[in-house]
Amino acid sequence: MFEGSGESTRTASENDGSAAPGTGIESDPEAVVTRVDADRQPVWLDDGDSRPTESRHSRRLESKIIDTASKADRLTVAEDVDSSLTETFLDETDFDTETVYVQNVMIEECFRLTLCQVSWTTNSVSTDYGRVSRPYDEPCTAGNKVYAVWFIRIPETVNADDISSYSSSIGGSACDSQRVDAEGEGGGGSARDSDRRTQTGGEQV
Repeated sequence: MFEGSGESTRTASENDGSAAPGTGIESDPEAVVTRVDADRQPVWLDDGDSRPTESRHSRRLESKIIDTASKADRLTVAEDVDSSLTETFLDETDFDTETVYVQNVMIEECFRLTLCQVSWTTNSVSTDYGRVSRPYDEPCTAGNKVYAVWFIRIPETVNADDISSYSSSIGGSACDSQRVDAEGEGGGGSARDSDRRTQTGGEQV
Protein backbone atom coordinates (compact mmCIF):
# COMPACT_ATOMS: atom_id res chain seq x y z
CA MET A 1 0.00 0.00 0.00
CA PHE A 2 1.44 3.36 -0.94
CA GLU A 3 1.13 6.40 1.31
CA GLY A 4 0.27 8.47 -1.72
CA SER A 5 0.77 8.56 -5.45
CA GLY A 6 0.58 10.80 -8.48
CA GLU A 7 2.94 12.58 -10.84
CA SER A 8 5.81 14.47 -9.30
CA THR A 9 5.69 18.27 -9.56
CA ARG A 10 9.22 18.97 -8.49
CA THR A 11 10.30 22.52 -7.70
CA ALA A 12 13.76 23.87 -8.22
CA SER A 13 16.36 23.17 -5.59
CA GLU A 14 17.00 25.98 -3.15
CA ASN A 15 20.69 25.69 -3.95
CA ASP A 16 21.18 28.77 -6.18
CA GLY A 17 24.86 28.19 -6.75
CA SER A 18 25.98 30.28 -3.77
CA ALA A 19 26.02 27.30 -1.41
CA ALA A 20 29.18 25.32 -0.87
CA PRO A 21 29.80 22.52 -3.39
CA GLY A 22 28.17 19.27 -2.35
CA THR A 23 25.43 20.93 -0.31
CA GLY A 24 21.82 21.74 -1.09
CA ILE A 25 18.15 21.71 -0.13
CA GLU A 26 15.32 20.26 -2.23
CA SER A 27 11.94 21.52 -1.03
CA ASP A 28 9.88 19.23 -3.25
CA PRO A 29 12.08 16.22 -4.04
CA GLU A 30 11.10 13.46 -6.39
CA ALA A 31 10.18 10.50 -4.21
CA VAL A 32 8.11 7.36 -3.87
CA VAL A 33 6.97 5.80 -0.62
CA THR A 34 5.52 2.46 0.39
CA ARG A 35 3.69 1.73 3.62
CA VAL A 36 4.14 -1.75 5.13
CA ASP A 37 2.79 -3.39 8.29
CA ALA A 38 5.81 -5.51 9.26
CA ASP A 39 7.79 -6.50 12.35
CA ARG A 40 11.16 -5.67 10.76
CA GLN A 41 12.59 -3.52 8.01
CA PRO A 42 10.83 -4.25 4.70
CA VAL A 43 13.68 -2.80 2.60
CA TRP A 44 17.38 -3.54 3.10
CA LEU A 45 20.71 -3.90 1.32
CA ASP A 46 21.52 -7.51 0.46
CA ASP A 47 25.11 -8.23 1.50
CA GLY A 48 24.72 -11.98 1.15
CA ASP A 49 22.76 -12.33 4.36
CA SER A 50 19.05 -12.85 4.91
CA ARG A 51 16.59 -10.14 5.89
CA PRO A 52 17.78 -8.34 9.06
CA THR A 53 16.11 -9.41 12.29
CA GLU A 54 15.46 -6.55 14.67
CA SER A 55 15.44 -6.57 18.44
CA ARG A 56 13.25 -4.36 20.59
CA HIS A 57 16.27 -2.06 20.95
CA SER A 58 16.60 -1.53 17.20
CA ARG A 59 16.46 2.00 15.90
CA ARG A 60 13.17 2.90 14.28
CA LEU A 61 14.67 5.17 11.66
CA GLU A 62 17.16 3.55 9.30
CA SER A 63 18.76 5.31 6.35
CA LYS A 64 20.76 4.23 3.33
CA ILE A 65 22.54 6.17 0.60
CA ILE A 66 22.20 4.51 -2.82
CA ASP A 67 24.95 6.14 -4.84
CA THR A 68 25.56 3.60 -7.62
CA ALA A 69 23.49 1.43 -9.92
CA SER A 70 25.22 -1.66 -8.56
CA LYS A 71 24.15 -0.77 -5.02
CA ALA A 72 20.60 -0.19 -6.29
CA ASP A 73 20.66 -3.74 -7.62
CA ARG A 74 21.43 -4.98 -4.10
CA LEU A 75 18.43 -3.23 -2.60
CA THR A 76 15.97 -5.93 -1.53
CA VAL A 77 12.30 -5.64 -0.58
CA ALA A 78 10.10 -8.02 1.38
CA GLU A 79 7.47 -10.09 -0.41
CA ASP A 80 4.63 -7.98 0.99
CA VAL A 81 6.02 -4.81 -0.63
CA ASP A 82 4.74 -3.72 -4.04
CA SER A 83 8.12 -3.19 -5.66
CA SER A 84 7.00 -1.97 -9.08
CA LEU A 85 7.16 1.76 -8.36
CA THR A 86 10.40 1.57 -6.41
CA GLU A 87 12.09 -0.49 -9.13
CA THR A 88 11.00 2.00 -11.77
CA PHE A 89 12.16 4.90 -9.60
CA LEU A 90 15.62 3.37 -9.19
CA ASP A 91 15.84 2.48 -12.88
CA GLU A 92 15.05 6.07 -13.84
CA THR A 93 17.73 7.51 -11.55
CA ASP A 94 20.92 8.68 -13.26
CA PHE A 95 23.56 7.77 -10.69
CA ASP A 96 26.14 9.83 -12.58
CA THR A 97 24.30 12.97 -11.49
CA GLU A 98 21.77 11.84 -8.83
CA THR A 99 21.57 9.84 -5.60
CA VAL A 100 18.71 7.96 -3.92
CA TYR A 101 18.23 8.31 -0.17
CA VAL A 102 16.23 5.46 1.40
CA GLN A 103 14.62 5.84 4.83
CA ASN A 104 12.69 3.20 6.79
CA VAL A 105 10.50 5.27 9.11
CA MET A 106 8.19 3.92 11.82
CA ILE A 107 4.85 5.74 12.09
CA GLU A 108 1.62 5.17 13.97
CA GLU A 109 -0.89 3.44 11.71
CA CYS A 110 -3.55 6.15 12.06
CA PHE A 111 -1.19 8.82 10.65
CA ARG A 112 0.66 9.33 7.41
CA LEU A 113 3.72 11.34 6.43
CA THR A 114 4.33 14.19 3.99
CA LEU A 115 7.91 14.73 2.83
CA CYS A 116 8.60 18.45 3.15
CA GLN A 117 12.27 18.63 2.15
CA VAL A 118 15.61 16.90 2.01
CA SER A 119 18.93 18.66 2.60
CA TRP A 120 22.50 17.44 2.36
CA THR A 121 26.09 18.43 2.97
CA THR A 122 29.32 16.62 2.17
CA ASN A 123 28.94 14.49 5.31
CA SER A 124 25.26 14.54 6.34
CA VAL A 125 21.71 14.15 5.06
CA SER A 126 18.56 15.49 6.72
CA THR A 127 14.85 15.09 6.00
CA ASP A 128 11.81 17.03 7.14
CA TYR A 129 8.37 15.40 7.33
CA GLY A 130 4.91 16.56 8.30
CA ARG A 131 2.38 14.26 9.98
CA VAL A 132 -1.37 14.27 9.42
CA SER A 133 -4.21 11.94 10.32
CA ARG A 134 -5.34 9.41 7.77
CA PRO A 135 -8.89 9.80 6.36
CA TYR A 136 -11.62 8.73 8.77
CA ASP A 137 -12.86 6.03 6.41
CA GLU A 138 -9.50 4.21 6.35
CA PRO A 139 -9.45 1.62 9.17
CA CYS A 140 -6.50 1.67 11.57
CA THR A 141 -5.58 0.56 15.08
CA ALA A 142 -4.49 3.22 17.55
CA GLY A 143 -0.99 2.57 18.85
CA ASN A 144 -0.08 0.13 16.08
CA LYS A 145 3.02 1.15 14.11
CA VAL A 146 3.88 0.49 10.50
CA TYR A 147 6.83 1.25 8.22
CA ALA A 148 6.80 4.08 5.71
CA VAL A 149 9.76 3.47 3.40
CA TRP A 150 10.85 6.53 1.45
CA PHE A 151 12.92 6.55 -1.73
CA ILE A 152 14.07 10.16 -2.18
CA ARG A 153 16.00 11.37 -5.21
CA ILE A 154 18.75 13.89 -4.41
CA PRO A 155 19.64 15.88 -7.57
CA GLU A 156 23.35 15.62 -6.90
CA THR A 157 25.94 12.90 -6.42
CA VAL A 158 26.41 12.04 -2.73
CA ASN A 159 29.15 9.62 -1.74
CA ALA A 160 27.80 7.13 0.79
CA ASP A 161 31.25 6.62 2.31
CA ASP A 162 31.43 10.32 3.19
CA ILE A 163 28.11 10.44 5.05
CA SER A 164 28.58 10.14 8.81
CA SER A 165 25.39 11.78 10.09
CA TYR A 166 21.66 11.42 9.39
CA SER A 167 18.85 13.43 10.94
CA SER A 168 15.12 13.78 10.51
CA SER A 169 12.35 15.89 11.98
CA ILE A 170 8.66 14.97 12.03
CA GLY A 171 6.11 17.69 12.63
CA GLY A 172 2.52 17.48 13.78
CA SER A 173 1.06 19.05 10.65
CA ALA A 174 1.31 18.85 6.89
CA CYS A 175 3.93 20.73 4.89
CA ASP A 176 3.28 24.11 3.28
CA SER A 177 -0.14 24.51 1.72
CA GLN A 178 1.27 24.34 -1.80
CA ARG A 179 2.37 20.73 -1.27
CA VAL A 180 0.42 18.44 -3.53
CA ASP A 181 -1.45 15.81 -1.53
CA ALA A 182 -2.05 13.07 -4.07
CA GLU A 183 -3.03 10.30 -1.69
CA GLY A 184 -5.91 8.26 -2.97
CA GLU A 185 -5.51 9.26 -6.61
CA GLY A 186 -3.96 5.94 -7.58
CA GLY A 187 -1.61 5.44 -10.49
CA GLY A 188 2.16 5.74 -10.52
CA GLY A 189 4.75 8.42 -10.11
CA SER A 190 6.06 10.13 -7.01
CA ALA A 191 4.46 10.46 -3.64
CA ARG A 192 4.86 13.06 -0.95
CA ASP A 193 3.09 12.34 2.30
CA SER A 194 2.98 13.10 5.84
CA ASP A 195 5.02 12.72 10.76
CA ARG A 196 7.89 16.72 13.63
CA ARG A 197 9.86 15.20 16.42
CA THR A 198 13.54 15.77 15.88
CA GLN A 199 15.50 12.60 15.25
CA THR A 200 19.21 13.16 14.97
CA GLY A 201 22.63 11.68 15.54
CA GLY A 202 22.49 8.65 13.32
CA GLU A 203 18.83 7.83 13.09
CA GLN A 204 17.52 7.55 16.64
CA VAL A 205 13.76 8.01 17.08
